[in-house]
Amino acid sequence: MNLNSRYLIDANVFIQAKNFHYRFGFCQGFWQWLNEAHHAGLVFSIDKVRQEINDGDEDDPVRLWADDLPEGFFIADKHDIAVMQAYRQVMQWNVSNNHYRQQAKDEFARSDKADAFLIAAAKAHGFIVVTHEASKPESKKTCADPGCRQRI
Repeated sequence: MNLNSRYLIDANVFIQAKNFHYRFGFCQGFWQWLNEAHHAGLVFSIDKVRQEINDGDEDDPVRLWADDLPEGFFIADKHDIAVMQAYRQVMQWNVSNNHYRQQAKDEFARSDKADAFLIAAAKAHGFIVVTHEASKPESKKTCADPGCRQRI
């Protein structure tokens, strides 16, 4: 971690940490470190990530943990003019990009999901995004491919 950088954490980092290596009953130090890193001005997330976390069960440990975070851990996204200007650029890139399937582009553009807002907030305010998402440019799956499920 570069101490001159600031990081935005995606919801999947919190959720996978809670479910796997950094379970609350096993590794409380990880969660304490996130809080300390925030107080040092290094680690943040955005309102859309908080929304995704809050979509979980009311007794979900990561949701309860997030409820106790200090004001300012989850920064504004859709109420920040600079973020929304960057979001417009991200959406223009999404629409004009011919590499990804339309289904993936539509999912990325959903306003109730955090991904595009994370990128926009990072672009607007100089953050580095921390996520478990991985680019799979070689994936050109169509619904005719084995294993692809069509919704009926």
